[in-house]
Amino acid sequence: MRVPWKRLTWILAAAVPIAAVAGIIWVGTRDLSRFQGRMTEQVRKVTGRELAARVPLSIKLGTEPAMVAEGVTLTNASWGSRPELARVRKLTLFLDPASLFLGEVKIGRVLLEGADILVERNEVGDANLDMLPPPDGSGPHPGENRSLRLRTAPAFPWITAIEVRDSVLTIAEQGRPPVVLEIPAATFKSSAPNQPLQLEGKFAAPQATPLELTGTAGSFDGWMRGLPGNIDVQGGFGGGKIAIKGSVNAKGTNLAITSDGPDVSVFGPYVRLPVPAGGPYSLNAKAGTLRSSFKVEVTTLKVGSSELTGEALFRVDRKGTSTVTVNADVSRLDIGDLKAAPSAAAPAANTPPANAPPARLVPTMPFQASWLGRTAMSVTVRLGEIVGLGSKVQNASVTLTSGETRFAFRAAATVGGGSAGFDLVYDPTGRIGQATLTASASRVSLADLTTLLGFDVGLRDAVGDIDLRLRGGGRNTRDALNSASGSIEVAVTKGQWPRSQFTNWPGETQRLLGGGDSGVPFNCVAGRFEVSGGIAHLRRLVVDTPRTTMVGGGYLSLRTEGFEFVVAPEARDNQNAALAVPLRVKGGSGRETASALDPNLARLLVGAGVVPSLSAQVNQAAKQAGANPCAIVAPRVEGLRPGLRAQMPVPSAADTRHRGGRPQAQTAGPQRSQGR
Repeated sequence: MRVPWKRLTWILAAAVPIAAVAGIIWVGTRDLSRFQGRMTEQVRKVTGRELAARVPLSIKLGTEPAMVAEGVTLTNASWGSRPELARVRKLTLFLDPASLFLGEVKIGRVLLEGADILVERNEVGDANLDMLPPPDGSGPHPGENRSLRLRTAPAFPWITAIEVRDSVLTIAEQGRPPVVLEIPAATFKSSAPNQPLQLEGKFAAPQATPLELTGTAGSFDGWMRGLPGNIDVQGGFGGGKIAIKGSVNAKGTNLAITSDGPDVSVFGPYVRLPVPAGGPYSLNAKAGTLRSSFKVEVTTLKVGSSELTGEALFRVDRKGTSTVTVNADVSRLDIGDLKAAPSAAAPAANTPPANAPPARLVPTMPFQASWLGRTAMSVTVRLGEIVGLGSKVQNASVTLTSGETRFAFRAAATVGGGSAGFDLVYDPTGRIGQATLTASASRVSLADLTTLLGFDVGLRDAVGDIDLRLRGGGRNTRDALNSASGSIEVAVTKGQWPRSQFTNWPGETQRLLGGGDSGVPFNCVAGRFEVSGGIAHLRRLVVDTPRTTMVGGGYLSLRTEGFEFVVAPEARDNQNAALAVPLRVKGGSGRETASALDPNLARLLVGAGVVPSLSAQVNQAAKQAGANPCAIVAPRVEGLRPGLRAQMPVPSAADTRHRGGRPQAQTAGPQRSQGR
């Protein structure tokens, strides 16, 4: 008998679409409330949590039939910080077309859009992912005709593919800042909960360059237990490449990370540090657990011509105190390879108005002491060579040590033919805490020193000696300076001031100083500030230039960053004697400098009899080998010009209203535990 294959083919070609349409219509006409109730009950039996939807399930017809729910929530653990473990803006359950022909509803894949998932642990280490069925019992149930059987554990049907869009995962643990991971788009596939989990997608920290990763990342069951398993992912990162390979299991963590790219600053948001921009870079690092500690080792980090190696060890002692130890060795650091860490550009709408207060030279930066008493920290960074400055910097070291009640930050280096160092100690005990700063520099280029500190005073080719000793109370830098007391002594040798710093000075004084467009030269500068209650009083100032010698004094308010000085010049030759007129200079951070001549001041500065020559005193002091003549003459200023001290400007009431020990506002900070 001949089989009509051609006719049979046409019949099947027509029957399949009809059957598919019939199946879709059948599903579309079903009451999904029963299916939704079964799914909710199944989730409750498996996890012990409640699944709810603001908008009930609905059918979406098209090339891929699906069920859609909106405003889906899954309840959190009873001790959780918020009621919901997961919030999903839109949940789409794509149906398996093959099951529709059999009259069944089977989910082929799931799409989560706008999910907000919180993973957290409480103080005893329990995770909100630990889900157990409700205690309904497991004994015989006659109603199920299983009087001689034990109830089997309920299980939720496995879904092989899960897609995530525009979602956020937050991981929070007690005593640590939360880790936030944004997931613009990702796909997770696995044939079973205990099989390797294939991932492909984009992942990023907030306002960070996304990681585009593909590969295997443990298993679903492993992630739920907090032990993902074997990890082998790679992809693109900031125009470069990154690969993470290793395992996280019951034996511990062992991960190897390799990456290279054009700019190392892409790591900044991930490590929560202001990583400077620079490149190209190459990174090789390892992360692993060692007994009760976690260790991160940077075997190689090259940024341009700069090289670094180091390690960080994190552990918790028996008392629950976290201990962090960091050691880094920088064999070579090229300043030219690095730039300031990039910051997000503020929108035009947020531009400060024209009448907004000017930016301060010293920002209100709080002393980050919230970890005092809970974390012991030791950071040591050694730098063999720093290049890219006018002088060669070598044998530098930076250390940070933190104990139970205080921390100390110290740094030292050899700069050119001199040396520099500083020591900051902060003790948070008491109502406002206490900060002590000691700094010194000997024969150091001021241009290089200020570049390392992050600002520029404009001095060129000047080498100076600095001795600074300050102590003040407060929980941030501004308050500590507002109440500071101590001394600042400065002595600078030959250099040049920028011409721009004198544009508002009287014309007579500018002609007396001389110089050209390149700047105003000086032979030496020396002065001593006596600091009390946040006001730095300049008692002895000596400035010597090729055409004049000047003495003076005044004050600098560390609270308002305003200053006012009087300067009395003496011409080095008779030709410029008429230009040597005393003047007053007033200004501050973010304000224009105002100046005016004060001829009447000249007769108030000298006593009866012969007036000693300032230039002669400086010339005599300059004969001492290796000495700064201005520094030698500075202690004699009151004898050379006895009336100068009485004519020095004094701060206004606004500058002295908040004296030492009375900061305007105190930020709450940790204090010594009374139970220790």
